[in-house]
Amino acid sequence: MLRVRTIYASTAASAARYYAGPDRGYAGYVDPEGTQEAPGRWVGRQAADLGLTGPVAAVDLEALLSGRDPTTGTTLGAPFVDRFTKHGTLIQAVAGYDATFSAPKSVSVWWGLTGDQGVLDAHDSAVAAVLGHLERYGCTTRVRVDGTRSFPDANGLAMATFQQSTSREDDPQLHTHAVMSSKVQAPNGRWYALDAHYLKHHQHALGNLYQSVLRAELTHRYGVTWGPIVNGQTEITQIPDDLLDQFSKRTRQVDDLRTMLLGAFREREGRDPTRREAAAIERDAALDSRPNKSGLPIDQARARWLDEAAQLGWTPDRLTTQLVPRATLDQPTPTVDDILDTITAHRSTWRRADILGAIAATTPPQARFDGATWARALEHATDQVLDTHVDLDPATTGAVRASDGRSIWFDPDLPHLSHNRVLAQEERILTWAIAAHDPAPSPSATTDTTGLDPLQADTARAAAGHDPLVLVVGPAGTGKTTTLGTAGADLAYQHRPVFGVAPTAKAARVLEAETGIPADTIAKLLHEWDRPDGPGTAHHLPAGTTLIVDEASMVGTNTLDRLVGLAQSQHWRLVLVGDPRQLQAVGRGGMFDELCRTGRPHHLQHVHRFTNRWEADATLALRAGHPSALDAYFDHHRVRAGDTDALVARIAEAWAGDHKHDRTIAVTAETNAHVDALNTAIQAHRRSLGHLDPDHAVAIGGGETAGPGDHVVTRRNDRTLRTTRGEPVRNREHWRIDTVEPDGSLALSQARGHDRVTVPADYARQHLRLGYAATAHGHQGDTVDRSYTLITPGTSHRALYVGATRGRQSNRLLVVTDEPDLDAARDTLEHVLTNDRADIPAVARRRELAEHALAAPQPAADPVDDAERAVRRAMAASRPFETEVAERRANLDAARSELRTLETRHRDTGPIGKHRLRTPLATAADSVAQAQDAYDLAVEAAAPTRNAQLDATRQRDKLLDAQATQRVIERLDALQHQPRSRPGPELGLGL
Repeated sequence: MLRVRTIYASTAASAARYYAGPDRGYAGYVDPEGTQEAPGRWVGRQAADLGLTGPVAAVDLEALLSGRDPTTGTTLGAPFVDRFTKHGTLIQAVAGYDATFSAPKSVSVWWGLTGDQGVLDAHDSAVAAVLGHLERYGCTTRVRVDGTRSFPDANGLAMATFQQSTSREDDPQLHTHAVMSSKVQAPNGRWYALDAHYLKHHQHALGNLYQSVLRAELTHRYGVTWGPIVNGQTEITQIPDDLLDQFSKRTRQVDDLRTMLLGAFREREGRDPTRREAAAIERDAALDSRPNKSGLPIDQARARWLDEAAQLGWTPDRLTTQLVPRATLDQPTPTVDDILDTITAHRSTWRRADILGAIAATTPPQARFDGATWARALEHATDQVLDTHVDLDPATTGAVRASDGRSIWFDPDLPHLSHNRVLAQEERILTWAIAAHDPAPSPSATTDTTGLDPLQADTARAAAGHDPLVLVVGPAGTGKTTTLGTAGADLAYQHRPVFGVAPTAKAARVLEAETGIPADTIAKLLHEWDRPDGPGTAHHLPAGTTLIVDEASMVGTNTLDRLVGLAQSQHWRLVLVGDPRQLQAVGRGGMFDELCRTGRPHHLQHVHRFTNRWEADATLALRAGHPSALDAYFDHHRVRAGDTDALVARIAEAWAGDHKHDRTIAVTAETNAHVDALNTAIQAHRRSLGHLDPDHAVAIGGGETAGPGDHVVTRRNDRTLRTTRGEPVRNREHWRIDTVEPDGSLALSQARGHDRVTVPADYARQHLRLGYAATAHGHQGDTVDRSYTLITPGTSHRALYVGATRGRQSNRLLVVTDEPDLDAARDTLEHVLTNDRADIPAVARRRELAEHALAAPQPAADPVDDAERAVRRAMAASRPFETEVAERRANLDAARSELRTLETRHRDTGPIGKHRLRTPLATAADSVAQAQDAYDLAVEAAAPTRNAQLDATRQRDKLLDAQATQRVIERLDALQHQPRSRPGPELGLGL
């Protein structure tokens, strides 16, 4: 497991004392008795360049984390300075990062009870593999050049590693802190900040690499076996569960406190952790409440561990016997297609680290590979998968990074890889759309546009016309449903078939109810057409059918591709209706936006929903992400700031007040956890007012209870449950509980209608939830009187826009902040406007990268870059020859080994045996001679490419030596102008 924590410059001194202070047993202290932890060690190319080698001294670590050269005291680049935003929010300067590698509990217990040095070496090998990978691929910086930002590789990292062996509860817990400076040196010799996006964004993939290499090394050394790999992690099967439980006190403590700790995180951050933060949140929250280490010497800790194990009947000898290698077959490894399926399930583009992480997380170790070889094998496997990919970066003749071969003008963390299967889908959709838009528009001439604005009228005529594809973009409140209803009526007048589909059953129901067009879910339509006997009557759409796809922005690429295929084969028209700025598909998506960019969409621009004219204008600016849009909400007192509890309580009071006056309400939050908190608070407030009777409540889904008067939502489609109007029960439909029947079934009536249904007790217990609040996905498409949106830094721009546009009369934004400060709320809202997590199609990413390349400056070529490229070209040219040489060498070694074996037998046997071995010896000698000839020919054939590679390498090294000499001259010059100094007593070090 890998967790990354930021170290701020303001805490540099305390951080240095924590990691390397004398009381920690580090500071160069060598302890032959093993009573203290080992001293930290300097690693990384930049550490060596700074003269940092061997044990870590606290004074040197503090200087480095303070942004100074530990030897000269010279400030490395710009000094660390905290800054404030225009609204007064503090932005702390970053001094470095702590990447903590933790071994699985079974490995820690194994080492703790046996003290086996090989286990420590395996852990160190895995840590070294990740740090080497990080220094190669994740060591870049950001440099401003002529108003443009470049991202060159830095010259390496300065890191100090501290191996520790106990948890906070003094259980065995083998882990290493890799403390790295945020100061890195660019190729031009200047010091800048490390671009830590690779480390931060890919810590899950890096953690998978650590775990995989550790498993490989221990499997190779000891033959241990492992359980199933889940989320990149597993345990040794030979380590008994009772030992793992005994030495998991800290884990149990964290598990027991997890609910409280996550609550503390939400209170502090105002949101749930994202997927990337999930691996770090447990550690960060634990840091806030963890006990101090006891400082128990290692020898005393081990004595205690041995006593605890002995009470369970385990001794080091018995455990070692338990770990005897077991004869097992190598487990099957994932194929390239398996890795592609994993990656393409949720994204259209990705990065190399995503592939490496997927491979490391799913590939079981093979006993014949040690850890270092396995790490190289994982990188090689990543390269193999990359060979099947499409690089979306345009060709470049400018400077490139040696780490990834990409232009220095491209952000290294910007996804740029895709696959032909993804591009084929996207290009198939676009090709059809271009052809469908080729003829001149053919709108209907019979549409009754009474009551429509001009843009709505044009759109309705187009939807009821004869174009194969019609694209309709409608921001919230612009009357998409009204427009579609008019088009549907015109198609019926023309006796032309029309059918509607939507991503959700709730949206399909709204489409049908408000337009009169028969509708169903997209999934149901596709399912019907996948049936071997063909679709049923309701879904057997004849040629010429107009298929209206509502909420088209939420349709994934796979689904849209299938719809387009059916439209082509069955000769349907497609009318795609949606808003690219609202919620997107959960997996790969974004194609509706791309179609609108490349086609001729009809735009509905006049917002009709809101009572207040200013709000209509403000929502359009909010949709576009303009910070100025926030002014109107502040000016009209629609924004409130406060902590989570206060805002949740205020929403509960507002809900009850609006409900009392028969207003419809939408309460929106980003996460399910916040939705649950809001549901609970609103229900509790209603009970406190006497509006609900808790004595008559029954259990429903999610551990909740509900009774007569409660508002609930159905969370599963069930076509067997029919309402009084013959409609099936749909997911995300809102209801009010009327009665609880004696058998536990619930009589429900629509919260915004007149339909009724009785759901059985089993359905209620499993698929009914409180419905006072919902995520943006639950409210997209809703129109109510008043809306309340709980906003945190984790809220996306799209979710904010959806929440802020549900209410006709008012839409209120309640922003979670540490203090009830509107300036802090403004900062959060401005951040949310930039927070877009929607998937971008590969074709759009390719265009974006091409446009970026055109805008990038083209400086003069760097001779070192040219030389490095020449080396890579020479290496690529020599690779086939070197492979042949290696194979011939292996054959020669095998033949010689066979000959030596026969010669030994010949020497040690009697006359009869010598006679019998005469012919095999001669044959073996001939084999050696033939293998030698083949090897010599391979070496001769490889000589020209070897010489070319050697010449290119010498030229590159010559240029690098010249640059290094220049840096030494500059450093000597700096030493002449600045006296040698070390941090003194004024820094509180007592020197």
